[in-house]
Amino acid sequence: MEAEQLLRAVSPLVWPDSVELVCPEPGHRAGHTCLTVPEGTNVADVPEVLDNWYGSPLTEEGGLPAELPCGEEARWTHVWPFAGRWIAFGRRRGEDARPLLAVARRPAPSPDGLPPDASWLDRLVAVTGWSPSGAPGEVDWAAVEARLGTRLPNDYKRLHETFGEGLFDGYFNVYSPRDVIRHADFAVRAGQESWEPYPPFPAPGGVLHWAGTEDHHAFAWVTEGPDPDRWGLYATYEGIEEGIRFECTVTEFLFHQLTDPHHPFGVPAAFGAHWFHDHNGLKEDG
Repeated sequence: MEAEQLLRAVSPLVWPDSVELVCPEPGHRAGHTCLTVPEGTNVADVPEVLDNWYGSPLTEEGGLPAELPCGEEARWTHVWPFAGRWIAFGRRRGEDARPLLAVARRPAPSPDGLPPDASWLDRLVAVTGWSPSGAPGEVDWAAVEARLGTRLPNDYKRLHETFGEGLFDGYFNVYSPRDVIRHADFAVRAGQESWEPYPPFPAPGGVLHWAGTEDHHAFAWVTEGPDPDRWGLYATYEGIEEGIRFECTVTEFLFHQLTDPHHPFGVPAAFGAHWFHDHNGLKEDG
């Protein structure tokens, strides 16, 4: 079985994450399914193929979740979160050191244990169960802001320094600083029309985009006033039609988007748990 075939075996077990997980291995408890990696599979290909679909994994070096199955039988080396599932790859312990792949139930992370005055960023970390597999990397914010011609909200900077690049719930893409620049440059080059009722940045009070989704939802700051930490947010469903303004920070918006089922830009409701689809450390195409 090639690595791509293993990927096809994993997919129906993680989506939807309500499917019952039953392991064919004798004596194994419910809540996970072990998928034996047959002889002849290039083991080095398996993490790479899974990375392409599920992002950068948690590793032994960075720390693995405590609730993984078969701890007495398996040594897990790579683990990916996906909604209410863990995808774990490693080897059997002992003399039978064959590679092993498993899909296991992932408890929904919760911010309930946080103090009442916890920041929106702390709540976002808690509700996604975020545990970075590697540092996002240094950002020269002075250079970024000089390139844009404006300071950026401190809340966004802390968000990027904590999570780096990736997707919330595999769906909502918070732009990296270079992508914020790229979108701003494109609006200037394309002579983009106004986003009703706001002009595009760098016009005074113009919209500067910081996020988007695969459904063509667009999210921007309204760059009104000299203090970026007081900028409002503006969101549209598609294109430049009139959208909705929000008076909040990026992290507050994201937290409510993930947790409020009535949020006008909420994530797909089928997810049993929230997560961050980590792109840090993944190779860029080209």
